[in-house]
Amino acid sequence: THFGYYQGILALLFAVGSLLSGLIINRYDQKKMLWGSFFLYFIGLVMILVMSFLPNPSALLITLSFIPFIIGGIIPTTLIYPLALNVMPEAKGRVSAIMQGGRLVLAGIGLQVVGYCYVGSFRAIGLMIAFFIVLTIVTLVMVMKNQALMIFLRKE
Repeated sequence: THFGYYQGILALLFAVGSLLSGLIINRYDQKKMLWGSFFLYFIGLVMILVMSFLPNPSALLITLSFIPFIIGGIIPTTLIYPLALNVMPEAKGRVSAIMQGGRLVLAGIGLQVVGYCYVGSFRAIGLMIAFFIVLTIVTLVMVMKNQALMIFLRKE
């Protein structure tokens, strides 16, 4: 019965953080902020894995374990998403559609796999979320190692 409240809190946290991120982005080095996001993602990964192997974690504990991941996702979303849209300035709509479609396809595949593995506990869900967090961390590291992109970020 409280699922909507818990998810609403996470959505509100992301929304408020995204609104305030403009103030933060202009004051700090963007590469350091991406490293901060990396560490928050890692903390979120560890917390989700811990929740996955607890016998019966409460919904509140599961929600709290998502918070580092949610906060960590604000800066990359604010910095990298607009850059990705400008990769092909004449096709921003198509790029946005491909990115959104990719996210939805990955979410659908993840939900299907969890549906096959679900046995009434958070473990299957937590492990799938952990898998996607690992993919997120790997992608973020690849972005941070891309010298051309990092130079472009500094110019912004």
